[in-house]
Amino acid sequence: PQTVPFTGHFQGGLQNWKTITITGRVKHNAKRFHVNLQCGSRVGADVALHFNQRFDSHPAYVVLNTCRNSAWGAEKRKYEAPFPRCSIFMLTIMVSPDKYKLMANGNHFMEFNHRIPFGQVDTIAVDGGVELASISFQNPMVS
Repeated sequence: PQTVPFTGHFQGGLQNWKTITITGRVKHNAKRFHVNLQCGSRVGADVALHFNQRFDSHPAYVVLNTCRNSAWGAEKRKYEAPFPRCSIFMLTIMVSPDKYKLMANGNHFMEFNHRIPFGQVDTIAVDGGVELASISFQNPMVS
């Protein structure tokens, strides 16, 4: 298990069809948790993809967004919480040429168009009301 907050750097940036899988458990008292794909690990780094599940309103919902030059963009919201409190979760993010494709526990959940070139992303950060079990990267198949 990884301690939360967790920040991990990976070499070479994201590539087309790379898949990132984050697994863990949502805490029983979780108010929010987020997974960020970032351009660096320094405070104030640009965030290419911000996945934020929020329990502190009813109904619980998910926000996707980007932060560039310390300014948040327009939120994309889905009024559904794929990961209930106290549940095991698996969030899968696939990088496609024009968007991120997000799957929740193996099911399609949302898509988010790139606002920052994905090749600039080299850091993943997880924080909030979760216990983190693993983060894995699968590179695209090369024919």
